[in-house]
Amino acid sequence: MMEPLGSPPGGAGCRWRLLRHGPAGRAWNMAVDEALLRSSSTALLRIYEWEGKAVSIGYFQRWEEVPDDRPFVRRWTGGGLVDHAADVTYTVIVPRSHPVACLSTLDVYRLFHAAVRQALLSVGLTAELASESGPEPSARCFARPVRFDVMAGGKKVAGGAQRRTREGLLHQGSILWPTAADPSRIAAALPRGFAETMGADLVPDLLSEEELRLARRLERERYATDQWNRQR
Repeated sequence: MMEPLGSPPGGAGCRWRLLRHGPAGRAWNMAVDEALLRSSSTALLRIYEWEGKAVSIGYFQRWEEVPDDRPFVRRWTGGGLVDHAADVTYTVIVPRSHPVACLSTLDVYRLFHAAVRQALLSVGLTAELASESGPEPSARCFARPVRFDVMAGGKKVAGGAQRRTREGLLHQGSILWPTAADPSRIAAALPRGFAETMGADLVPDLLSEEELRLARRLERERYATDQWNRQR
C-alpha cells in the first residue's frame, strides 16, 4: 500500500498561473516551456497542443530512434519518445522558492501524477499510480511504466520527465488514454485535479512580453536547430 500524500505542500489558497495554448509548432512548444522556467516567479500549469503528428524525444535520447516519417523535437527533460498525435500534454513549473521544489524527484513525480489521477477520476475514468517500475527499459515513454506513473487496466496512461535548474523545477507530462475517451475532457479536468491536489487557486493567465521574447529566441537558437535536435 502507498502512504497517503498528506497535506498539500503549497498550502490552502496558494495561487498558480494557468496557461492554455492551442496547437503550435514543436520547437515553439518546447521554447515556451523553457522560457517559463527561466522567468516565471509563480508556480504554473500549462496545457497545450501540437501541430501535426509530432513526437518529442528525451534530452539524452538518440534522434535516430525517431520514426522516419515523424517530425520531432528534443525536450529539455529526459525520458523516452512521446507521440503527441493524440495525447494531452501539460507542463508544471515551480520556482526554486516554492515548497514543492524542496521535495525529492520521486515525491514530486508522485504528487503531480496524483493530480493527474484525480483529474481522470473526475471525468469517470479509473486510474491508479504504479507501485513499481516495469522490468524492461524502452526508448518509448509509454512502453514501460516507472514508479508512480498513472496506470489504467495494467497499462501506462500518463508519464512525465523533470529537470531542475537554479531557477526551479520543470515537469513535462503526457496523458494518452488507450480508449475512446475525449482528450478535451481530460485536458479540461486537469486544472481542477491540480487545484485539489496542490491546495492551489489556478488563475488563467497569458504569456508576458518578456516570456514571449525569450521563447522566440529559444525557438530560433535552440529548439528549431539541427544542432540541438540531432545532437549525439
